[in-house]
Amino acid sequence: MSCRNVGVDLGVTAKHKAYVCDEQGRKIADFSFQISKENLDTLCSKALSGATQETKLRLICEPTSMAWLPLAIYAENNNHEMIRVKSHKTHDLRKFFSRNKKNDKLDAKILATMPTVDEQTVEEIHLPNAKMFALERFNRQKDRITQDIASIKNRLSSLFHWVMPGLLDCFNDSFDNRAIMFYRRFSNPLKAKKSGINRIRKVLDKACRQSMKPNLPEELYSVVCNACELYSKSSEHVDFDEIQCEVQIELQLLEMLKKTLSEVEERVESLYKDVHPEKHIETIKGIGKNLGASIVGIIGDPNRFSSQDNLRSFAGLIPKQNDSGESNKKGLHLTQEGPSRFRRDLFLAADTARQWDPQLSKIYYEDMVLKGHHHFHAVCAVMSHLINRILCVMKEKRPYELRDTDGKPVTAKQAKQIIKEHFVVPEEIRERTRSKRSCRNKKEEYTRNLFKRQSNIHWTPQNSYNIPPSTIIQNFEKFAKVFS
Repeated sequence: MSCRNVGVDLGVTAKHKAYVCDEQGRKIADFSFQISKENLDTLCSKALSGATQETKLRLICEPTSMAWLPLAIYAENNNHEMIRVKSHKTHDLRKFFSRNKKNDKLDAKILATMPTVDEQTVEEIHLPNAKMFALERFNRQKDRITQDIASIKNRLSSLFHWVMPGLLDCFNDSFDNRAIMFYRRFSNPLKAKKSGINRIRKVLDKACRQSMKPNLPEELYSVVCNACELYSKSSEHVDFDEIQCEVQIELQLLEMLKKTLSEVEERVESLYKDVHPEKHIETIKGIGKNLGASIVGIIGDPNRFSSQDNLRSFAGLIPKQNDSGESNKKGLHLTQEGPSRFRRDLFLAADTARQWDPQLSKIYYEDMVLKGHHHFHAVCAVMSHLINRILCVMKEKRPYELRDTDGKPVTAKQAKQIIKEHFVVPEEIRERTRSKRSCRNKKEEYTRNLFKRQSNIHWTPQNSYNIPPSTIIQNFEKFAKVFS
């Protein structure tokens, strides 16, 4: 069956550019169009002009915003093939065609040529069902709102660090109901001081039904008095009334975002029940309802992954490859392609799962103790095995079962006992496998102090070559003894 490739350079606001070629890359037509049913019908008729009835149409585009979705839906409804190409591949191929040229027409031509250049990696796009698609979009929205809430809290924390130093340390939770009420009423330290301890105590009592921290009003009043003393002669530079208004606006935004977040979480929970009613993924230790909804939304239909390697590749959990001649480099970094949110969720789940699952705990233990890797690297090794279990549970639609290292089913209590007896990483190994940067900083600090005491030389990494050789020889044994 013959095929014609249609490269479509999508424009978010401008017109789309289409370039049609045959399987050998010979040009057939090129034109501009806007998304509509009529224009897409015209596009297909032009692309298939002069072709046989068996000729297949293949639409190829980049993931430009969400402009690709109407094209993908049209292709599925009309039995055409839709392919989405990664942007970095298009960029590299464009540099091959023309190093100093970039325009929409050239991009469309490159997209149409992509199956001829790299046919093995070109795969038809997968469109999830409506519920799964909605779940994934609500998960993204939930992440954005959570980040906005964290940004507001960081701004307020940074503000209070200089307005009233030590204020945040007075509260167990810097943004509980009692703390927020204090920020709303007493962000101006001058007015807070005039209100007095009794007024502060009454406001804090009404803010929350839970018992208040002992001596909290006294601690807050002390912080307020220190701030008033610090800024007693700074009225020309700091207007605390304006700061009070700024804080109130930030708190209003925070309250609104929290309310919106609760609504989004309800939608996520409802959609999660619809697409994964059995919730077998939550039987895997480390995955609860929040991570479960996020992971299910990203994976979608598990059957679209033909193997576990495909899913690991999608998540970016396969190492880079560098082979040349007889050399074969090992231990390269992960590709980290695919959704970064997916890797974040898997990391959180893996860090908990290795504390409950003996098989995963063994992988973590061997990576730390036998291979000498640090905690982050060991958890990443667990991630690649955890994702295999997730795919198996979702495909077979059955709950996960804890097993020991011999493959025998065990209870959660037995699994904990096995880990405690055989796979607890000693603290001295954890200390030794800290990040290289931390270790390097400790060495530099020790060396700097050593030479300062014994040779009165101001040592830095940049001027270390100016240290006399005799001084280095005298101190080498002590240096090596400490870090051996």
